[in-house]
Amino acid sequence: MTRAESAALAIDRWLLGEAMGLELTAIISGLAFRLRASGLQADRLSISFGLLNPSVLAGGVIWRPDQELEFAKYAYINRNSGVYERSPFKVANDTGRWVDLDLDATPDEAFGVVPELKAEGLKHYIVIPLRAEAGRTMHVTVATKAPDGFSPEARAMLNDIMLALRATIELKSLNIILGDVLSAYVGKTPARQIVSGTVHRGETREVRAAILVADLRGFTSISTQLPPETTAEVINRYYDVVVPPIERHGGEVLKFIGDAVLAVFPSEKGGDEMAVMAALDAAREALSTKVDPFERDGVKAPITFGVAIHLGEAAYGNVGSGNRLDFTVIGRDVNVAARIASLCSRLGRDYLVSDEVAEIGRRHGRSMKYAGAHEVRGLNGPVPVYVPDVEILHPECDDGVSMGLTLVPSTA
Repeated sequence: MTRAESAALAIDRWLLGEAMGLELTAIISGLAFRLRASGLQADRLSISFGLLNPSVLAGGVIWRPDQELEFAKYAYINRNSGVYERSPFKVANDTGRWVDLDLDATPDEAFGVVPELKAEGLKHYIVIPLRAEAGRTMHVTVATKAPDGFSPEARAMLNDIMLALRATIELKSLNIILGDVLSAYVGKTPARQIVSGTVHRGETREVRAAILVADLRGFTSISTQLPPETTAEVINRYYDVVVPPIERHGGEVLKFIGDAVLAVFPSEKGGDEMAVMAALDAAREALSTKVDPFERDGVKAPITFGVAIHLGEAAYGNVGSGNRLDFTVIGRDVNVAARIASLCSRLGRDYLVSDEVAEIGRRHGRSMKYAGAHEVRGLNGPVPVYVPDVEILHPECDDGVSMGLTLVPSTA
């Protein structure tokens, strides 16, 4: 057995053993170390794979000696930019073969990445496609600054370790993809709990949180005037206004319920005060965003919405029947938040909060204008509500009360 064959066998054993329990970053660093220790001068090593993520098509990790790992992402929004079409990855995918580049002999215009590789002082660059069992393609790239490039023995050693490397990368990529998919549909915190084994009906825990409900105005009218695909564009534009501020301020979007958004700001992250103030900041940011009305085929649809915030307890976890479950929050205080959201429409207000939220907001210098106590369906006794930040969100009101913060002029 040659030295290269012996080194490849040792790397195979490591990949299928110890490496299986490591994070992807540790795997690529460990692999680079072992390749260099075997005599293969790797000066750049990357592992990449496709993702099932709403905003990212593919991701990867790039290793270089004595540098921090670089995390690369290929954004979905750039899918038509031509970057992939100008890359050696496309050639590798189309042919199923290695792309082996002597960079000194390769013109800059051959691939978009070539000038970058030359600028790093690299002399030889190889792209290796790895076909996963699920049909997805993963890639390993390896490059060297050695003047003579990779020897035939080095290429043979790389070839010998690819089956084991494919198995390890596929396992790690599937875990990442599972987390991304679950996060996209149920939220990050529920995704972590589901992956860790919280998958049985009735597995719930009590949480205390600021509960935010946002509700799109006039959705019934919009949906009856526009075709379904156009209605989806309207509601997506509304989500683009409401969701990012929630996430920026530490909230967790749990549900899109038709035209409503249900989100929580858990108190366990910093107490009731921090949770409430984060929810108030998210609501202020969303309501302060100017949104142009959606116009299509002679129909003008203003993007206006109401926001309600309440502080309370909820059961957080799995509910459902048989093999069909939902991971959500339920309980009286969730209903209170939803009922306050319905009051926004009924009272012509765009922003209402409960007594509990108003009290914390006032302690932190937020104005809270009393908007009365109102009977709502399903609750015993009237619910007192308040309009926050009136001097900021609607300063032109004579009485200081926002009578419906109109983000977009309505022609109705």
